[in-house]
Amino acid sequence: MSDPDEGFVRVHPVSPFIRGGLVVLGVLGYLVSQQVDTLAAAFGGGDDDSGPGGPAGAVLGVGTLLQAGAVGLVVLGAVLLGLVSWWFTRYRLGDDSIEMRTGVLFRQHRQVRYDRIQAVDLVRPLLARLCGLSEVRVESAGGGDSHLSIAYLRVADAESVRERLLGLAQEASATPRTAAGEGGPAAGAVGGDEPGAPRPDLASSAAQAAEERLLVVPPARVVASVLLSGEAIFVALIGVVAVVLALVGLAPAVTGLFPVVVVAGGRALLRLTRWWGLVIGRRGSTLTSQRGLTDTRTSSVPLHRVQAVQVDQPWLWRRAGWWSLTVNVAGAEIGSAAESADPVLVPAATTPEVLHLLHVVTGDAGTTREVRDLMTTTPTGFVGQPRRARWVHPFAHRHIGYLAGQAALLDRSGWLDRRIRVAPWGRIQSLTVSQGPLARRLDLATVHAVSTVGPVDPGVCHLDRAHAEALRGLVEAHASPARRDDDGGPACNRAPDAVDYDG
Repeated sequence: MSDPDEGFVRVHPVSPFIRGGLVVLGVLGYLVSQQVDTLAAAFGGGDDDSGPGGPAGAVLGVGTLLQAGAVGLVVLGAVLLGLVSWWFTRYRLGDDSIEMRTGVLFRQHRQVRYDRIQAVDLVRPLLARLCGLSEVRVESAGGGDSHLSIAYLRVADAESVRERLLGLAQEASATPRTAAGEGGPAAGAVGGDEPGAPRPDLASSAAQAAEERLLVVPPARVVASVLLSGEAIFVALIGVVAVVLALVGLAPAVTGLFPVVVVAGGRALLRLTRWWGLVIGRRGSTLTSQRGLTDTRTSSVPLHRVQAVQVDQPWLWRRAGWWSLTVNVAGAEIGSAAESADPVLVPAATTPEVLHLLHVVTGDAGTTREVRDLMTTTPTGFVGQPRRARWVHPFAHRHIGYLAGQAALLDRSGWLDRRIRVAPWGRIQSLTVSQGPLARRLDLATVHAVSTVGPVDPGVCHLDRAHAEALRGLVEAHASPARRDDDGGPACNRAPDAVDYDG
């Protein structure tokens, strides 16, 4: 009878201390700050009774030693609890799933089947980077509660686990398993207890695949895009208001603006640190993203899971010609579900770059050409709002409308900030036509296409009611046949997706 614990591997011994490191540092910092005044009173001199050699100084010295001993006991207890937690935290790459066991009193055994894996990310928080460690996050199709995290492994071991999981997931989704021992525990054990533990055999197709680099976003562009963002402009305006208030003698009112500046400035700084050093690549049928300044992250987006695409251009970016690209991904969140995931795939790219990425994501050159036409002009076949819609959209009504493409429904909106959304026919789940009181009076209707949960929300507002009904007919005519012909490749490509993994 086989051992149920066979093949399980423990994470790195310092893992529990990294997870709780900031908490421990915060507690120690608080305790030290509480003792600053006491130490200053004990050793700062004064009368005979309050000096270091007096009775008060002796009492303070004993109290300080007792508190230091208590802190030492707390730290020792935390170390012991951390070691116990590490001992009972193990993972295994089994025959058909990755398994994770945690807990001492309340034990938990989690499994994620390889054919349910949607993405495998590498995350390196600052403290983990200082220790040379990485976290492996596995996202599955079951939602946020079904994700699995292996924290932490040595960098090389974490990369090996990620490569192995991507290969097993690709293999499991491509062909059914026929051999019970295929990809067994021995092949998946990485990052063992011993320093000299052997590395896994990375002969799997994913491990040997060469990554094609698609885009590198220069740091200068990231900085410029942040400075031209709404948060940065808002902070600048607040600064001008603060200067004016100070000049007219209302300096105390400036302090009330401080929390607003901290929030807006913090969001801008978060964008800067999150997207610093962004590199987008492609490995087989998966897009990879590497980014981060303090906390680095390596994410993956399966192309066959992309449900809708959106490109945006804030008005401050028009002169530079930059666009951002956002996607809806079924069953996975970009950047992991454990944190506030950013749905943006690329924060700032030039027009040729974003069109190239759009071609990779959709897999259809015709859709890319249609998006390019919508960026620059109003192409033939574009259905816009009627003139009477200017009462509800006085400036943007000439820009709002849709284009029924060969492989996708494209809609455009915005006047200052431009937005183009792409919803492949085969990814549209349902369609809603609605009218409000004002729209009924103007004989207008809004069409909303339901894709999947995500930031991209396809739809066209305040069309002529006849055009809205015609669009509903187009969706009914295209969506069902496209879903039947869907082969699991990129969003708009109906031909089989070529996977460039080497055997």
